[in-house]
Amino acid sequence: MSVDGIRTRYIESENDGNNARQPMLLIHGGHFGRYDSADDWGLNIDSLGKNFKVYAIDKIGQGFTDNPRSDGEYLIGSAVKHAFGFVKTMGLKNVNVVGHSRGGYAGARLALEHPESFATLTIVDSSTLMTPPNPIYEQWEREAEKISDIRAKLKYLVVANSYSDRHVTEDYVDAMEKIWKQPKIKEAQAKMDSGLMKVFKADVVERQKEAQEWIRKGGLKNCPTLVMWAYNDPSATMDTCGIPCMNLIMPNVPESRMHIVNHAGHFCYREQPEEFESVLTNFARRYGR
Repeated sequence: MSVDGIRTRYIESENDGNNARQPMLLIHGGHFGRYDSADDWGLNIDSLGKNFKVYAIDKIGQGFTDNPRSDGEYLIGSAVKHAFGFVKTMGLKNVNVVGHSRGGYAGARLALEHPESFATLTIVDSSTLMTPPNPIYEQWEREAEKISDIRAKLKYLVVANSYSDRHVTEDYVDAMEKIWKQPKIKEAQAKMDSGLMKVFKADVVERQKEAQEWIRKGGLKNCPTLVMWAYNDPSATMDTCGIPCMNLIMPNVPESRMHIVNHAGHFCYREQPEEFESVLTNFARRYGR
């Protein structure tokens, strides 16, 4: 489909004819030129679809969605604008938005900028909302460069950020490999490597401060918010990100909850899918409208 002229790929849960189900928008993590996509939620979409009409999008410049039209759009705000464009294009209302990692920032920003469109917000392991970009990713990428096999390289990058490798299925690696081999992904990688990554990271820090201040001033006070964090996350750690996120959200959002997932790394929704889906479903059904 086209979202403001950007060819956009999305996955939706099977429609059983019950159009009254609340909509749920899943936003994956990562940034331009990476292997992340709607397929990250592949273990969750059908289960969540029993209670919600679920949409998982490929963010702009990721997955099979088109790259930004200009270099000046290689900023995190473009992902927010594109996601809201999807909501408008699909005619969705009272959306339960769920964002992981950089997608967690995008979800929070959507709820701040467009409160009329979102019923609940769920933030999942989002260091992007809380701290400057973590240099551990650069360390993992340097190690990955030593691996010549593409599939082994991609699996290493995911496993390094996980509690275990059990959730990294062959189907998941297949999806990442297809994305990684696309010319438009190579184009985005080249642009980020040419200097846009530095600009992107600096902008993330500024937008992060802006979002946190907005939350402290009550920007989410009317949006029930669930914070879900993995106890064993090696990049967005509990100490540096999870607890600070709890301390940001809970004093400033009257209807807010925090749930910590044990024995899970950065991808807690894949590593402990039953627990993740149960907590999310109960929260969104209680507070959604």
